[in-house]
Amino acid sequence: MIRIKEKIEKVLKNIIEADSIKKIDVINNNMVTIYLSLYPPTMHLKKKLTIDIKNYLIEKKIFSNEDNISIKIEMEAKKNKKYEIKNIIAIASGKGGVGKSTIATNIAVSLVKMGFKVGLLDADIYGPSIPLMFNIENDSIENRVVRKNGVILITPIISYEVKILSIGFFSKYGQAIVWRGPMVTKALRQLIHETDWGELDFLIVDLPPGTGDIHLSLLQETTLKGIVIVSTSQKIALSDVNRTIGMFRIKSIYVPILGIIENMSFLIMKNSKEKSYFFGKNGVKNFANEINIPYLGEIPMLQKIREHSDMGIPVVLENEYIRNIFIGITKNIIKKLL
Repeated sequence: MIRIKEKIEKVLKNIIEADSIKKIDVINNNMVTIYLSLYPPTMHLKKKLTIDIKNYLIEKKIFSNEDNISIKIEMEAKKNKKYEIKNIIAIASGKGGVGKSTIATNIAVSLVKMGFKVGLLDADIYGPSIPLMFNIENDSIENRVVRKNGVILITPIISYEVKILSIGFFSKYGQAIVWRGPMVTKALRQLIHETDWGELDFLIVDLPPGTGDIHLSLLQETTLKGIVIVSTSQKIALSDVNRTIGMFRIKSIYVPILGIIENMSFLIMKNSKEKSYFFGKNGVKNFANEINIPYLGEIPMLQKIREHSDMGIPVVLENEYIRNIFIGITKNIIKKLL
C-alpha cells in the first residue's frame, strides 16, 4: 500500500506542484482518494484538473478504471507574494495572428516611457513570441535561477527597462512544446509565482489565442485588473473575439474588459494620404458599441511595425508617429483603471 502511495505521488508531481498534494488514501490497493489543496480555483478548472488526474493515472497504468479514483479538492488562501504588482493586465484575443504580442510589447515599453515600472509575461506556452519581439536569445534556466531570502526564484531578463519572462527563453528556437494541460498550468504557475518580479506598477500578460487552460489558470493564479482585447475588423476575427469576451463575462470567471484595440486598421496609400481599410472600415468600433465595451483606438498596418518586430526592436522607440498612437492607447487603458 505504501508503495502504491509513493508511486501515485511520484506520478502526480509531473503534473501538479508537490505541495498541492496533501494526502493520499489507498484502500485494498484498488481504491484511492487524493486530497489536493489549491488556490481558490474556478469550477471549470476544478473539473478539468479532476479529469486530467484520473486520465493520467489510467494512462500510467496505476489504475484501470476512473471509478477507482476519487479526487478531493480543498481551497486555501493565496500564498504570500514575494513581490508587489499593482496592476496585472492581460492582452487577449480569441484569434491568432491579430498582433497581440506586438501590441503587448509596445504597450509595455510605452508604460516604461511614461515612468512606470513594468513587467511582461509571455503566457503563450505553446507559441512564445516575446523573445523574438525583444531579440532575446534562448537562455539556460540555470542561468536565470537565484536564491533570495531562502527562496529559489527565476530572474526575468530586462530589455528596454521591461522585466520579461517567457518559456521561450528556456527552449530552442522552433522547438515544439508538447505538454498536456496540467503541465502547462504548472509551468505558468512557476512563471508567475516563482519569478523575482520585484515591485511593478504593471505586469502585462500576453495571452495565447482561444479560451483554454492557460486563460483559466491565469484567472486562478492572479487577480487581473482587466483585459485588453485585440482584433482586426474581419468578421471571422470578431467572431472569435466575441467568444473570448463571453468567457471573461461568465459569472464565475468575470474580469473587467478595459476595452478593445483595432490592429492593422488601415493602409496609407503611397503618394497620397488616403486610407485603405483592408479588413473593413469601423468593424471593431461598431462591434465595441454593440457589446458595450470601450474602443481604445486603432493601429494602422505599417511596414515599420513589421520590420521592427522582426528585428526585435519595439517600434515605439524608433518611430514618433507610431509612438504617439501607442501612448494614446496606453493612456486610454490607464483611464479605465482609475
